[in-house]
Amino acid sequence: MADAPQPIFRTIREQVAHRLRNDILGQVYAPGENLREHALSKAYGVSRSPIRDALLQLAQEGLLVATPNCGVRVAHRLDEQLQPLVVDVRRRIEGFAVKKTIEHFDDAAKELIQKRLDNHRKSCEAKDLPSIVRSDMEFHQAIIELSGVPELLSLWQPIIASMMLHYERHRDWMESYREHEVVAEAIFKGDVKAATKALNANIK
Repeated sequence: MADAPQPIFRTIREQVAHRLRNDILGQVYAPGENLREHALSKAYGVSRSPIRDALLQLAQEGLLVATPNCGVRVAHRLDEQLQPLVVDVRRRIEGFAVKKTIEHFDDAAKELIQKRLDNHRKSCEAKDLPSIVRSDMEFHQAIIELSGVPELLSLWQPIIASMMLHYERHRDWMESYREHEVVAEAIFKGDVKAATKALNANIK
């Protein structure tokens, strides 16, 4: 089975938002860094109008902070009071998704999850932080997509984005891979309880 299809964009704004979101999560832009429309327009090769719209969208998602007369900057880490709430919501969404995924699991689904897991292992072995962040998100996104409940993705995306802004909790990057490996093995066995427990251990 080929990897999950890439998003189909209807507008330039959607393309810019997707690329800018990946660059922020990949730490191309540092927390607190000001983002200028002119510079982004030049970097992405588009006019300032879709840049402006993309900045507004990502501010609504929580990746950026817009301040009157001060422009737009990359958001900082979630407030400690909000972190437990966000973690709980994400665990609930992914717990529901993994149950649905296991209910109609097949060889194609297994191939996709295994591919995403292999990609994460390679990223962790390389100790490439932007790549680790992306491969981590893509592994969890596979579970969301395979659930067969399209509405989950729009609920999940802003939550995962806010949590992935500063992905630095592991001293040993292979620890991240091993956590994801446990999740995958439980899914392959069709063990909802073990998969949910493994997800909860990974989502912190």
